[in-house]
Amino acid sequence: MTFTDFTKRKFFNAAFIALVMAFSFYGLWPRLKLEQKNKNVAIISDYREIVTLAKNSGLSVDKAISILAENGVTGLMVSELTGDSVNHGVGQAEMKAADDSQRGTEGTIISIKPFSPYKNLLNEWLRLRLGISDDKKGPVLLTIPANMIKNSGIIPDIDGLEAAKNAGLKIYYRPAPSPGHLSDKAALMLRKVHEIYHVDAFTPSGEYVSGYPDVSALADVSKELNIPVAIVEFSRQVGEPQLNAKVSPLLLSLHSVTNEEMTSRRISRAVLRDRMIRAAVERSVRLLLYRTAPINTANFKFNDYADEIRLLADDLKAHGFNIAWPDTVYAEEKLNPNIFAALAISAVFVFCLYSYLVRMGMKSSKNIALTFSASTIIIAGLILKIPVIARFTGAFTAPLIAVEASLSAMDEAKNRRIIPAFIFIIAGGLALASFFSVTAFMLRLQTFSGVKLTLVIPPVLVLLHDLKNRVHPESLIGFLSRPPLWGELMLYGALLGAIAFAIFRSDNVSDISGFETNLRVTLERLLIARPRTREVFVGYPSLLLWGFLVRNNYFERYREIFRIGTALGFSSVINSFCHFHTPVMLILLREFNGLWTGLVVGLAVVCVIKFVVIPVLKLIRPVLS
Repeated sequence: MTFTDFTKRKFFNAAFIALVMAFSFYGLWPRLKLEQKNKNVAIISDYREIVTLAKNSGLSVDKAISILAENGVTGLMVSELTGDSVNHGVGQAEMKAADDSQRGTEGTIISIKPFSPYKNLLNEWLRLRLGISDDKKGPVLLTIPANMIKNSGIIPDIDGLEAAKNAGLKIYYRPAPSPGHLSDKAALMLRKVHEIYHVDAFTPSGEYVSGYPDVSALADVSKELNIPVAIVEFSRQVGEPQLNAKVSPLLLSLHSVTNEEMTSRRISRAVLRDRMIRAAVERSVRLLLYRTAPINTANFKFNDYADEIRLLADDLKAHGFNIAWPDTVYAEEKLNPNIFAALAISAVFVFCLYSYLVRMGMKSSKNIALTFSASTIIIAGLILKIPVIARFTGAFTAPLIAVEASLSAMDEAKNRRIIPAFIFIIAGGLALASFFSVTAFMLRLQTFSGVKLTLVIPPVLVLLHDLKNRVHPESLIGFLSRPPLWGELMLYGALLGAIAFAIFRSDNVSDISGFETNLRVTLERLLIARPRTREVFVGYPSLLLWGFLVRNNYFERYREIFRIGTALGFSSVINSFCHFHTPVMLILLREFNGLWTGLVVGLAVVCVIKFVVIPVLKLIRPVLS
């Protein structure tokens, strides 16, 4: 009994799909409500970058911040000043090397600038941060040279804190690492800053989280004072996963592009803005750190930056967002799997596995209804109770759905199975999404292993099926025993390269060419939800082209490449549902757009093959069999 068999019994087919979708939507309902609620997006500017821009444009810092706030800036990023920044004259502190005449000790003297309006508070903070226990108000002496503390936190940037407070903006704070044995001082300083200025979110700066491998000090302050940790997308900071896990679900997602990345990858300002919008729309990122152009960029003025902030805010509003500080919605409303979601994914898993085994020659059971029902209930109970079984089931359900949809779509050369196969894969994707729409996956604290497997398993299983059932004109043994053909080597080499490239590129936004970036932006503007490239330009065109070649009995030995291409396309469809941080309605719109645009592209390809390529080949030599 396969999905195609079900189509011959329309009642059973409709009942199965309807039941899976009903259970899936019931399981998805808490996520759908949360996605509708989670509409606030904050635009954040780096305080120190604003200082530089304002100075170069002849504006006061307060005036510049006021203009940015009017244009859409919601918060300021204020960093803890490190030894390196203090040594370069940033902020209210200064440092110099200690010589032999001062206590006869080699080290570093750090002091608050004489005319600082915050001198008393900063002297207190300086001693607190550096672990100095004396009651004095003057300079402190560290018995280490300045180069050993250049990356360590010295003192909060009180100018930025005051500027945010005066402008009524939210504070996104960046505690720096602590030197050596002072690992707990970063957490203590965070507490003190919050008492006076109220920190709205924080992310540790530097290559490692202060205190790593024990990050509990910062985590305890976060939970006690209800200060969310901002998860920076694609960060590789040492200790970040441990901190995020400890404070979960008190987390907010943040997207940022560093000046180094903008310079090295030549990211234009328009592309930067589109990346921010895509992060909010497609990945549910709610904090957008929008940097100015690198300092050495010619002719970039404050007004340019203010205009970009306004355009970004307007674009976000056009997508239905509110420009406001987001709530930690996952802390307020935790998501957990329920029995209906478990039944939906279990039913799809059992069905797809059984269907493939039948396609591979297993005889259909006479008691299929009883076996199917019992297996579904047992697996549903196991995945609700045992996490490792849940992860295993999900990881293999995703590729099995893509395999079943691919084979069902190709059961007839006339391509009449495309829509039923599409409906099936949508139902399967919703079942996956309903079960794994839980806090850990929504916040990306856990990785869904099915994403990678879905790029590898479907092409392999489709190929094995075709060799076993002689859809390809050879058997598996015959295929492996004969010498390879050059045409096959070229086609399969290209296919393996495409699969490897897809695996490398999955969940990776930093290795996209300028042409592809512009294409994505164009499609997003035209269609709102951009269809995925593998569906539009590989999957559906391969499916239509395969049907055309079979109907006309062309290129018998080389048609298999298009069946595998079809499997890659359907793999991309199911992968969209495995991105649990993407809004469900956006996924559905994306897949609908992928279907019709892919079919349009496929028809165009078939027309070119039929009316251009084939006639030309016939003129050259009789290559068609």
